[in-house]
Amino acid sequence: MALLINPGGADDKKSIDLATSRGRRIRNWQRGEQAEDALRDAACFATEGHDGRTLRSLTARYNCIGMAFANRRTCIEPEEVPMILEDDEYSEVTRPADVMPGDLVIYEKEAGEVSHVAVVVSNDPRLTDGGSVIRVLSQWGSDGEYLHDYRDVPPLLGLPVKFYSERRR
Repeated sequence: MALLINPGGADDKKSIDLATSRGRRIRNWQRGEQAEDALRDAACFATEGHDGRTLRSLTARYNCIGMAFANRRTCIEPEEVPMILEDDEYSEVTRPADVMPGDLVIYEKEAGEVSHVAVVVSNDPRLTDGGSVIRVLSQWGSDGEYLHDYRDVPPLLGLPVKFYSERRR
C-alpha cells in the first residue's frame, strides 16, 4: 500500500489544480460516487418531515466547499476556507437584509472552526417583523445538494455564523 504524504496536494492523483486568485494552491481531492441506494436513503432521511428542504442533486462527488468554490468538481477541507475568503477578497455582510443571491453563509461547530458553507439563492423580506427569509443551496457531506432555509441544517453541519460576499462595491 502506498503512503500519501500530501493528501489533497499537488502530488495527489485525486486532486485537481485549484488556486485562489492570489495563486495559493487550494488542497482538494475528488471523491468517488456513492451507491444509488445509499444516496436515495440519505435523501429520504434529509427531507422526511422537513417541508422546507428540497433535493436539488443527488451526488457525493464533491463537498459543500467544493460546491461553493470549485464548481462542484472536488472536495475542499474546511481549513482552506479562511485562506480562500482572504485571497479572493470576500467581505463580511453584517446585516442579513443586505445578503444577496450568490453570497455565502459560513457555518461553525466551534468558535472560529468552519464546518459548512452554503450559497444564498434568495433573501425575501418578512413583512411581519422586518426580518428576512434566507434560502440557500448546500451540499450535505456526501448526501446530495439541498435547497433549504439557512438555519435548517443537520446539527453535524454546525450553526450559521457569518455571511460573506465577493461583490465589489
